[in-house]
Amino acid sequence: METYFPHHGKNPPPRPAPRQNFPHCGKNFSTPWKNGAIAAAALLTTLTTLTHPAAAQLGPWPIRTKQATFEASIHRREKDILWIERKTSDGTRAPQVGLAIADIVEIRMPTPALFTNVEKILTMTNPPTPLISKGQAALDKFILQTKSLRDIPGIPANEAILLKAQLLDLQSRWRESIRLYDDILTRAPNTPPATNAQIRAGIAYAKNGEPLEAVEYLGGILLPEDDEKLLSELLFALGDSYFALGNYDNALLSYLPLVVFYPYSHNNEPRGLTAAMNCYAELKEWEPLYRTIQEIQTAYPNTPAAKAADEILEKFKTELTEAGQFVDAAKITSE
Repeated sequence: METYFPHHGKNPPPRPAPRQNFPHCGKNFSTPWKNGAIAAAALLTTLTTLTHPAAAQLGPWPIRTKQATFEASIHRREKDILWIERKTSDGTRAPQVGLAIADIVEIRMPTPALFTNVEKILTMTNPPTPLISKGQAALDKFILQTKSLRDIPGIPANEAILLKAQLLDLQSRWRESIRLYDDILTRAPNTPPATNAQIRAGIAYAKNGEPLEAVEYLGGILLPEDDEKLLSELLFALGDSYFALGNYDNALLSYLPLVVFYPYSHNNEPRGLTAAMNCYAELKEWEPLYRTIQEIQTAYPNTPAAKAADEILEKFKTELTEAGQFVDAAKITSE
């Protein structure tokens, strides 16, 4: 049967063979939980070793100024002066010197291994609480050491704050994570971390049941095309917020791109079709609702989406029967 995608001039990508609700088909059922536990334990050990007391100095790292590039360790910051200790050729200690912050072009701090390990936690399904706590503790140490340097290019303090906020999101601690996202937006505007923080703050507002704030943060923002997971979360959060506000047309415009352009990422198609179906029901658009129900029942039998379709079908049985007669008659005539 044909697929109905109103408001879009593009055809959807080719559909594969009908899918069944067996997400682990072809995988080993006997040991995934063991492998996950082993990975979590190994990561917990790694994070424990990274949670060390704050060092008296940072570096040495390459520091590029308007005049030269050299390696030096960072000792402290006093307002607009950064006190450093340059690395000498014979390894002896050089006296500390003050470097004007305005003269610093970049400090080339390498990406901490801590970031990679925290990102592994963020990709886990239901990571254990002790692992999240260790990740937060390690990030707190790093943030303590680098926060005073966050305005210097090359120091990833804002990135560390962003990661900590995402760990809070894993625990549904929305107000705390929003506070950190807003801190990045205030202190580092017009930077990649700030753009990411705005998206994630909007998603957090949506999940915390604050649709007006979510729309304020997410409405009109540039979609993160290079991160389909974040893009999917953004569009669902925006659609859900519009739906909660009774703006069903704009909710549809958020859900349908997920079905048309990103159907096979993060279970977007059945989730998007279900959400669109609810919008059509509220708008009393019976023909697209009928077609969407058919699509769900054909492609996703015995799933939560199919159950939701059955419930809508039962609720609006008379209206959908009449719409179905029109749709099916038009199909027969065209054939």
